[in-house]
Amino acid sequence: MHKNSCAISFRRARRATLVALALAGLALAATTAVASGETDAARADRLERELADLKAHMGPIADMNGVPLAELKAFAGVLSPEMRGLAIDLSAKSGEYCLRDPQGGRFMVHVSERPTQTPEDVLYFVAADSLTGAGLDVAKLPTLPMELGKMTPRQWYFYSGDYVEPHHRGKLGREYLVLALDIR
Repeated sequence: MHKNSCAISFRRARRATLVALALAGLALAATTAVASGETDAARADRLERELADLKAHMGPIADMNGVPLAELKAFAGVLSPEMRGLAIDLSAKSGEYCLRDPQGGRFMVHVSERPTQTPEDVLYFVAADSLTGAGLDVAKLPTLPMELGKMTPRQWYFYSGDYVEPHHRGKLGREYLVLALDIR
């Protein structure tokens, strides 16, 4: 997998979900137009405007094929509406989106919305007890920095859960091992 595929695929998965919603909206609009007596010319004009707007927002997806498109579809399936609580918007807090496991948040993946502006493009949060029970000595790991952008890529950090974690802007109340990747 290309080193940029993960972050790109995550962003595109979000876009794919929006495309699906937009297409459903177009279908509903067309049905409503027929029921309301909208003329063919007016309907065609409106649909052309809506299609142009859709292409402006989702254009890059139309150019995808092969493995990237397959990954996008896989992520779109994971981010489906029935998976509530799985996708978390942290963009206002840290400029990131969080993909959280639905069984209690023991594992999370964060993706930066601006990967060119940070060395923390992709973050992995793993509940520390997953590995401390197997003998990992977290005392040997550096403490997770308290500011965004201060992590060294490919270095594992320990977060104790008792201070404000910068990516969530809150105390998580659980110990995590955290790894950042800079995929630029």
